[in-house]
Amino acid sequence: MPFPTPVPAIAEDLTPTEISKRAWAVVVLCGFAGMLFYMDRGTLSVLKTTLKTDLGWTDRDYGWLVTVFMLFYTTCFFFSGRLIDRWGTRMMMPLFIGAMSVATALSGLARNLGEMGACRALLGIAEAGVMPAIMVAIFQWVPAHRRGLASTIKEPLYVVGQVLATPLAVWFTTRWNWHAAFFAPGLVGLFIALAWGVTDRRSTLVSPKPVALIAAAPPVAAPSGYRAVLSRREIWGVIAARLVSDPLWFFLIYWEPGFLQERMGLTLGELGRIGWIPTAVATAALLIFGPTSDWLVTRFGWAPARSRRVILQSLAVLAPLVLVLHYVKQPAMAIVLLCLVRVMAVTWLNFTNILMADLVPQKMIGTAVALMSAFGAGTSMVCNAFIGPMVGSIGYGVIFAIGACLHPIAAVILWRAYGRNLPAAGSHSTARLALV
Repeated sequence: MPFPTPVPAIAEDLTPTEISKRAWAVVVLCGFAGMLFYMDRGTLSVLKTTLKTDLGWTDRDYGWLVTVFMLFYTTCFFFSGRLIDRWGTRMMMPLFIGAMSVATALSGLARNLGEMGACRALLGIAEAGVMPAIMVAIFQWVPAHRRGLASTIKEPLYVVGQVLATPLAVWFTTRWNWHAAFFAPGLVGLFIALAWGVTDRRSTLVSPKPVALIAAAPPVAAPSGYRAVLSRREIWGVIAARLVSDPLWFFLIYWEPGFLQERMGLTLGELGRIGWIPTAVATAALLIFGPTSDWLVTRFGWAPARSRRVILQSLAVLAPLVLVLHYVKQPAMAIVLLCLVRVMAVTWLNFTNILMADLVPQKMIGTAVALMSAFGAGTSMVCNAFIGPMVGSIGYGVIFAIGACLHPIAAVILWRAYGRNLPAAGSHSTARLALV
């Protein structure tokens, strides 16, 4: 199926002063979409211990729910990116956010494991489109040398979702019941979907007198499918890095609240009071790393992809702290360690998305980010299938030992792929110049 005619001018043609108010509104809505993305998936993990008691679930049952979500989430990445590149963010993003919100609200009506599993499946289908659509929107509306700032602006809202997921779920559960904890973010999401449809109008993107900021790149043909994206040699390093590092990120999302309650002895109320701290600290770190990435580009003339790579590799030194978690007895020390681990994991998730978008033509961004996310989610799904039984039988020790190795391995992969100035072959030779 042929692609629609591209917009004749894109964000690369705008000076910083010509970035429209609507563009910044889209960036903010990207943040709200990401906020709901994390709230909707995070509510279940916060209520893990409560639901185990109320509905009689085991760690194996909870692990099954996570696996169901991951299965549909991973599979649908192979379709969502292509749909975004084909139909655009204005059409697809409200659909994704709306479906995500409906799935979350329906979770509050679930009466058994099967019904909750169906809701998590729908949530996985919808969430597979949200993050690729956000990356496409950022690259359509924001010029290259401001994308680190744009990502920093939206990222705190992402983390607000992660931060609020814990105290809000606890508050609704203690004030009413756990059902209400799913209803609230579901209803809010429907309003965000409507706001996106009204705001994301590309016809207002281009200024009347565009000024070129960078040399025009040679024209690139629209991709014919995933084969066209996967044929680009330069993307395989970042895909391999995410394939290795993503399992730790998904472990933190789904098992960290249960670890703090069941291993550290926190009550649900105590979790609501302090469980949000690691995510908030990770947000503060991103407020530093995003502008730092842009500063490396403007101050030293580094290519954007190089600045992302160096920051990613540097943060991998925090990975051994994951193993230390197994030996900690005090909740306060566990929170400190989780803060540092979250800084690493959140920055890796954010900057690898930007790095991928730096490496491919604009018409391939949605497909490329979705493919990368699919590979990472796939390995995470396989790992999660073993986590539930392992936690129930031998505890967290082996899991933490494996998790401590993942980001250093991923950092080595990035160095070997991009840090030694390896020549690229054939039509992809320009990719090397973007990384050195």
